[in-house]
Amino acid sequence: MAKPRTGTNTEQTAAQVVDVLGRVQLFQGLPRSDLERIADLAKPKELEAEEVLFREGDPGDRFYIVFSGAVEILKERPMGDHERLAVRRIGDAFGEMSLLNDAPRSATVRAVEPTRLLAVSRQDFDELLGGESLSVRLMRGLAKALRALDVRFASRDTAGTASDAIGQFSRLVHRGLLPRHPPVVEDWEIAGGSVLDDDVVGSSYWDGFVVASGTALLTVMDVKGSGLPPAYLLGIARGVLRTLGGEEREFDDLLTRLNHATHENLFEGVDECVECGVLRVSRDGVGWSGAGDQPASIIRMDGSVEELKTHGPPLAILPRFEYGTTRLDLGKGDIVLAVSEADAGIMRGAIDLIKARRDATLDALAGMLRTAMLKAAQAQGRHEDLAFVLVRKT
Repeated sequence: MAKPRTGTNTEQTAAQVVDVLGRVQLFQGLPRSDLERIADLAKPKELEAEEVLFREGDPGDRFYIVFSGAVEILKERPMGDHERLAVRRIGDAFGEMSLLNDAPRSATVRAVEPTRLLAVSRQDFDELLGGESLSVRLMRGLAKALRALDVRFASRDTAGTASDAIGQFSRLVHRGLLPRHPPVVEDWEIAGGSVLDDDVVGSSYWDGFVVASGTALLTVMDVKGSGLPPAYLLGIARGVLRTLGGEEREFDDLLTRLNHATHENLFEGVDECVECGVLRVSRDGVGWSGAGDQPASIIRMDGSVEELKTHGPPLAILPRFEYGTTRLDLGKGDIVLAVSEADAGIMRGAIDLIKARRDATLDALAGMLRTAMLKAAQAQGRHEDLAFVLVRKT
């Protein structure tokens, strides 16, 4: 927690820090408990009038929030003087780009008057994103802040800096959202995986988690369109799915509710949608619900393949659309494969691999699929992320 000045009340100062954080666009909409967590990481920085915080070209590893006073953002001119681009006052943040890349500072910041700042380092911020609930709730504020960010000082000398930074932000959050382990459900073997391309911003995603009853929800998603960073919509969808849960009575209208929530969180004029497939795995069986052109199939023990149909258009296109569900009839050894996005060739190759190596554990099979999908995408010159989930009845 930021330390109080001499003679101030510690508890009151802590409350003031949280109140100031609540005014920062980056954090608007976060509950007070999350603001208190951020406040615990914020380090105070005092500046005298005319004191320079950092100069253009300096390395950046933290961003700042004005707690009191004011700073000016300056752009150095060829003749050695400076042009004032903006003034930041209480509740304003600056230096957000240092959270996204290792690029040097693109402007000079100097105190206009005696000023107190709160600093949050990139390392601490990365740890915050690692938290499941906070990372999702931060998503909307981060996307808004990046879209509204004044990058005039960057655009003069480094064309594309803002776009590159947003892409790096999306990749950072996308990687942080991916699950570390598949869920575990009695009588079922479950695995998932991703094929990641560092040249793209990360539009495909898989997730798996267990709800209170021991039921697991598995999902594959792919964002289509342009506008917001894909990780924004992926984070929204992930958060809603984990909030709604996976009980059977909830699963019947799960995509209907997710569709409405996704549509409500789009910005006006943004042309984006989410293709999504969800598997509900319980001791009683497996349910399937799909939105958009989501590739999914059952590879049965006898070698036959059954393609799973989706139940409506991608999410966020028709906000009042009602999606259905399908209960899958699976026998022992049958495998369900759902992929975020894949052309017919990649999907056929994945199915053939599963048929040939169905004796392997599902974890081992997932590793083989990652390698095979990566090679197939590279052979086709495709630059995209892919994600998939596998389910087998034991």
